[in-house]
Formats: sequence, structure tokens, C-alpha cells
Amino acid sequence: DPVARAAFDRAGRALAAAIAATATLVETDIAVIGGGVAAAGDILFTPVRTHLAEYATLSFVDGLTVTPATLGTDAGLIGAAAAATMLLTR
Repeated sequence: DPVARAAFDRAGRALAAAIAATATLVETDIAVIGGGVAAAGDILFTPVRTHLAEYATLSFVDGLTVTPATLGTDAGLIGAAAAATMLLTR
């Protein structure tokens, strides 16, 4: 559906801009997208990666990788549990 593909392209452009801006601030080389949005797969990740080339132009973010979280929709929950565990074991 062309309308749905255009919507994913717009979302991919917005995510690429946000990822590039964040990566520029914190100088990271990977962005992991998790939760339900990662389940969209290539319909979302292809436009994100394509548009990222327009936004991540500085040398230290030029090779930025965008990948889905391997934990899927549980990534946030597991991350929160790990952070809580670290705080409790201090």
C-alpha cells in the first residue's frame, strides 16, 4: 500500500534524524530499536537506514549502525530490571 509505505518513510526519516542527533551528542556507534516498533522489520528499518545517511554526516557518526533489539518487546522490561538490580546491589 503506497500510503502505508509513505507513512513508514516519514517515520523512518524522523527516527533517523533523532538517532543521528542523539548519536552526535553521546558519540555512540550503534542505535538499538526495541519494543513493538522493532517488529515492523525492514518496512521501518530500511527507510531509517537510508535517511540516516543524510543526517549522520559527521565523521564520528558516519558508520552508525541501527539494529533491532534482540529481546524484542521485553527489552525495556529487562533493562529496567537490570538497572534496579544494579541499584539494589550497591
